[in-house]
Amino acid sequence: MPSADKQQGNSKKIVGRPFKKGQSGNPNGRPKKEVCIPDILRSILHEEIGEDEKITRLEAILKKVVKMAYEGDHWAIGYLSDRTEGRALDRIEATINQEPITVLKIATGNHATGSDATDDK
Repeated sequence: MPSADKQQGNSKKIVGRPFKKGQSGNPNGRPKKEVCIPDILRSILHEEIGEDEKITRLEAILKKVVKMAYEGDHWAIGYLSDRTEGRALDRIEATINQEPITVLKIATGNHATGSDATDDK
């Protein structure tokens, strides 16, 4: 009787443990995540700035947007509204043509007398 650690028959089919006990199947672990622009921006925006008041860059930017909105900047007002209340739904009106759809036009002329079926008026 063959041991459980040996391969049987098909070379792709492994019976038993494919690795020794205590040995990882992936010794190097999961590959490191590549650095991407959103991650870099998040780290920059969460850095603390200011000497008197310790706030993040993101908080400073949002305070500036609030100030702009208070001063009447329409873009800033819309931006804050969209972020707090959610964007308004865009409604699209559509009209439907009520004429029936012609699927198949059948010729009704007499072919023996030479009348043309395309002369429908």
